Amino acid sequence: MKTMINKQMCELEAMGIPVPIDSSVTILDAGQIKNFYPKRARNSHKGTYGSCNIVAGSKKYAGAAVLSLKGALRSGCGYVKLTSCEYVKNLLIPKLPQVIYLDELDLTSQAIAIGMGMGATQATYDAVKYLIKNYVGSLIIDADGLNALSEYGIDILKEKTCKVILTPHAKEFSRLTKLRVEDILDNPVEISKEFSKKYGVTLLLKGAASIICEGDRVALNTMGTTALSKGGSGDILSGFMCGCLARGLAPFDAVSCAAYTLGVAAEIASEEKTDYCATADDIIKNLHLSVKRLTSI
Repeated sequence: MKTMINKQMCELEAMGIPVPIDSSVTILDAGQIKNFYPKRARNSHKGTYGSCNIVAGSKKYAGAAVLSLKGALRSGCGYVKLTSCEYVKNLLIPKLPQVIYLDELDLTSQAIAIGMGMGATQATYDAVKYLIKNYVGSLIIDADGLNALSEYGIDILKEKTCKVILTPHAKEFSRLTKLRVEDILDNPVEISKEFSKKYGVTLLLKGAASIICEGDRVALNTMGTTALSKGGSGDILSGFMCGCLARGLAPFDAVSCAAYTLGVAAEIASEEKTDYCATADDIIKNLHLSVKRLTSI
């Protein structure tokens, strides 16, 4: 076991990723992720694969809703729904007619993702708070949802009635924990574990090696390229992850599946377009190739 840990640490160091690991940490591989894409039964229907509700977008950040929806639509779930303002819905209906457009939060969906492009406002916090206290499915809180928690009160997480997944990058995690980014990056695994245990959540700390944490259970995702270091990639990830939850994956597995699959899509996009030129849209366009690669192992 010690030899394996040393080998994994050397691999991370070779990639320029200074993340300390121990025997409780695994590095995700394609064989593990393949298991999250079971063969689909011929005799199945939309309801078989669940429903996800994307709560995203605003007049200023309508694109966040687009990217999240496109990620969800490629996740394999049966229904993708959007709850947003009238401006965003009217803009997207002609572009994404397969989405179901709602005025209210849909508590009947198996999974909900909230926060992408909404603005870190009191209204966003109120929506997050309502879901935390009233929803019973799996809830992803991302982007402005995280920032709203930081601004208006994170302890509401202790009153949750649902499974909660938080998806911060280092700066967002700094706001949530009130720790300096430098201190988090010096000890990301242990700080992630402590936070996950304190609030009873599944945590995805995004970075060159993303840390997936659920209590003492920890995995690292090292797939991806700097093509992901651009606006929009997090929106795609949350949408795809929401769909994975909707089709039945447990939170830790859904986070692992989505992060790894998106990483492979980014690697394919970078091979074609380079890290400089690949965009969020290129990553979306390669999600099907990523899933095909993983399922044909």
